[in-house]
Amino acid sequence: MPFEVPPWEDGAEIIDFMPMTSAGNGIGATKKSKKKKPKKKKSKATAEAETATANGGFRYRPGGGPLAPPADTSSDDEADDEMRAMHKVRSGRVEKQRPPVQTTKGGKKQLGLKPELAQAALEAMEVTPATAEAAPSLANKLQTELLGGRFRYINEQLYTMNSHKAEAMFRSDASAFDAYHAGYRQQVEKWPANPINRIIKTIKRLPKTTIIGDFGCGDGKLAQSLPNKVFSMDLVASRGDIIACNITNTPLEPQCLDVAVYCLSLMGTNLNDFFLEANRVLKLHGSVYIAEIQSRFEDARDFVRSVGACGFDLVKKDVAVNYFYFFHFKKMRHVDKSVKLKPFSLKPCLYRKR
Repeated sequence: MPFEVPPWEDGAEIIDFMPMTSAGNGIGATKKSKKKKPKKKKSKATAEAETATANGGFRYRPGGGPLAPPADTSSDDEADDEMRAMHKVRSGRVEKQRPPVQTTKGGKKQLGLKPELAQAALEAMEVTPATAEAAPSLANKLQTELLGGRFRYINEQLYTMNSHKAEAMFRSDASAFDAYHAGYRQQVEKWPANPINRIIKTIKRLPKTTIIGDFGCGDGKLAQSLPNKVFSMDLVASRGDIIACNITNTPLEPQCLDVAVYCLSLMGTNLNDFFLEANRVLKLHGSVYIAEIQSRFEDARDFVRSVGACGFDLVKKDVAVNYFYFFHFKKMRHVDKSVKLKPFSLKPCLYRKR
């Protein structure tokens, strides 16, 4: 006989269950929120006891042998500080430690230095004999540099202007002449030789009755080294026996000299005026001795031709000497100063800063 399931309405009773209100099994019950009590920090002894229980009753203590790790005495705060410092180093934000600031009774802030640092600062401020000796040497060095700078400036001006402007410059600033020649003397000490000494040696072979004109004499060494009659001339007179004048227009009488000397004095852009004045004051067949720096000449033959146009013939030239060129000319004819000649000049000699 087949199994039949009776209808639900006929074979089953509907049972109504009552809701459970008791919290015995927790089914259908509403849970009440309970406040959590803060956990108490375990003491070091309790933590050690729990660790010992977990390890079977044995307590771990770090060894004290030579291979034992160092005891960790740092606190958690110190570890945090170390971690922050490492982070600053990695990110490139390393802050310098500032010295502690102390406040005085008056309320003013004062840096609190360690005693050893304060003592070192006081010792550094004391003037020792070595420091006292170094101070004058530093002052002399600065003075030398200032003097050298002014000399280079004046030197450049003299080489790049005509003699009339140079005369006006020294008239407006009398100290410029002394500054220039002080710097000039420093440069002479660096040269392999002073060319004026060679000219002095040459003129000493001439008769003592020879009358000489020193054009652009500077400190007048030529007159002090010879027994001859010497007319020392320059834009400014540094001594009583020196004539202050523009060497293109001297107060000398016509044809009164036997020798004219230009030792490192061909400065300016109007050299034709220099040699026309020399032609005026020199006797016929009078000599001209010239010494100039080698670097000023592009072609010595051009210079010889320009001087020849002023009435002079070349007698001898020495261009084999290092650093300087020497020339000896003779006056062979009169050339009036009113003659219009093509202006000529030499390259400027500009000293570099060292």
